[in-house]
Amino acid sequence: MQQIREQEQAEANTRSSSSVLPSTTLHNTATSTASNVERIHSSNTPNSELNAKIPAKPTVEKTKAAKLAPIIPSPEPMQTSATTLTNPCALCMSEEKLDSKSSSRKFYTHLEDLSNEVIYEIFDYLDIYHIYEAFSNPNKRFDNFLASSTFPIKINISLMSKSNFQRYYTNILMPNKHRITSIYLSNLFIVDRVCSPPRIILTFVQLERLILDNIQLKYLQNILNHLISLFNLHSLTISLIDKIQNKNNFYRSIFRLPTLKYCKLSFESYVRAKPLLISSNGCSSIEHLIIHNESTLDEFRIVLSYLPQLRRLYWNKLCRFNNKQDELREITLKYLKHVSLQFKYIYFDQFEPLIIDLFHQVEVLRISTSFDRSYFDANRWERLISSYMPHLRIFDIQHNDNSHDQMTCNNLNNLFISSFWLQHQWFFTHQCYSRGNWKQINFYSTNPYRRKHYTIYDEIEKENCLHNQEANLDLVDHVHIQGEKTMLSCLNYFPNATNLTLSHSFNKSIDETIINLNRILPLIQLTKLSIDCDGFSFDKVIELIHFTPNIHTLKVYSMNLYKIDSILSIQKSKIFLLVSNRNLIKNFTIDNRCTFEQAKLLINLCHRLEHINIDILWQDFESILQLLLTKNNNNTCHLCSLRLKYGSKRMRKKLEKLIKSKNLLDNYSIKLIRSKLYLWW
Repeated sequence: MQQIREQEQAEANTRSSSSVLPSTTLHNTATSTASNVERIHSSNTPNSELNAKIPAKPTVEKTKAAKLAPIIPSPEPMQTSATTLTNPCALCMSEEKLDSKSSSRKFYTHLEDLSNEVIYEIFDYLDIYHIYEAFSNPNKRFDNFLASSTFPIKINISLMSKSNFQRYYTNILMPNKHRITSIYLSNLFIVDRVCSPPRIILTFVQLERLILDNIQLKYLQNILNHLISLFNLHSLTISLIDKIQNKNNFYRSIFRLPTLKYCKLSFESYVRAKPLLISSNGCSSIEHLIIHNESTLDEFRIVLSYLPQLRRLYWNKLCRFNNKQDELREITLKYLKHVSLQFKYIYFDQFEPLIIDLFHQVEVLRISTSFDRSYFDANRWERLISSYMPHLRIFDIQHNDNSHDQMTCNNLNNLFISSFWLQHQWFFTHQCYSRGNWKQINFYSTNPYRRKHYTIYDEIEKENCLHNQEANLDLVDHVHIQGEKTMLSCLNYFPNATNLTLSHSFNKSIDETIINLNRILPLIQLTKLSIDCDGFSFDKVIELIHFTPNIHTLKVYSMNLYKIDSILSIQKSKIFLLVSNRNLIKNFTIDNRCTFEQAKLLINLCHRLEHINIDILWQDFESILQLLLTKNNNNTCHLCSLRLKYGSKRMRKKLEKLIKSKNLLDNYSIKLIRSKLYLWW
């Protein structure tokens, strides 16, 4: 539910006048409750004991001197998810207090003894499906509580088998339509089912927030036509799985929703997609807009003409003009305070008019640019900010550029150091690294409001980075390490990172790699891992998974092993057996083509897999699909979703024939969208 939580925070920032619950207290209550509940029903190592085993940030000297085992012992999963509640009748919470002699005493409180107000707060952090599964039959009080018409329901459906969804749909969703305030759907098959026929959306009369991820355009247009009648809807998030031909109709359908305040749109469009027409009288109520789509600056201006109430704006992949600026009228955005833009081949000369015309009230400006050295012109920025953005508090820039001139890297040390920048407390640094004969320059702000994504570049030339100082890195969630040299030289630590990407070359032993990674971030708390390295063999991946036991999403470039004949031997190894019993991986993606033996290795390793995204050879098609879909295979009993990266009509027919002839599945759905084959059962 992380996406929902982040969106709720964004909406809270937009609606500054709205009342906000004390989220810290609420989160602590729910988290501690769920954690303590699971400790009672599991034999895993408690979190406090596990965390004590792994130091928060081992020093470089200690790391080099120590052996692997003392630094990172055999870990157990943190088990902080509330979805594993299994025995509600015996449910209770534990509280531990340590006396001066470090002896522990435990006090137990039955959940039934808690007040309704506390239970409301706990349930607010749990999905309704798991609430019903865990609490629907313990006693009459909970039956009445769950049936109460005053208890708002939030629907969050992502990975779920078709049979479980049907039960969810029949017993929870449909009987409680009038109580549902939030819907988050990320399975394209489930989106179709819940929103079919489209007019059914009208029965969700209390709906305030709607998130449709991976929806097809042919269903979306009819849904949007009905959303105009939902007067409580203030938040809408849409991610399209197919391309848009007519942006005009799409945007207009969004902008006419009468009560919408927050809107996030992610979609692709055809190069010659019909553009939006300019508005003569801005009419949308949207205050917070996020768009992920490659768009021209002309389109950017036109969209803003519909949004007179806009306060926060984020736009990804803005590209150049279509030379139609003379057709655009003046736009007034008197409420616009926060702007975040990512440019694709836009020159400073093209961006400057936007600042002059639109950003007079802006307080926060974040931009990501490239390939125009004019953005390094500190004097030009100073004039623009002083003349046209007098209220600016935060100036966050990231600029990437190429150069084969050594002086360019050195001269960056003397930029943005005048009294103007010092008075505003705006500081910058840069990294210079090699790409063949070119010098790649990454220039960026170092203030505490840094982005949540942090890239550690390969082959950094430290002598060129005299200002290479870093600010607070506590906000960084995703760390991308480009190569082994970068990992070895990195002095930063990212205490709250949960997402790690490794790319380029990693050739050292896995023991050394794990030691150095744990020096950069706490491996124990990672939940997502992406390995985009051709040379990072899968036996190394298995070792790394052993020390990242809370990974639920794994992406690898290939499943090649260090030794070709080691598939059978590695499955007999102690580390393989240990990892296969403990890992929590539910989502798996492989970029390279997967063979039958590799697929067999995967399902023997990851028993909790729910979704696989792979590419397979035609000659292995039947054997791999039969392996994954066989009913009596305990290693695939949780698997319910499959995406083939390269599908065709021929492949779809062959899959349907295979399922029928081998009686593999009883109830399933298949879709072929943009040359990708989707299967859900």
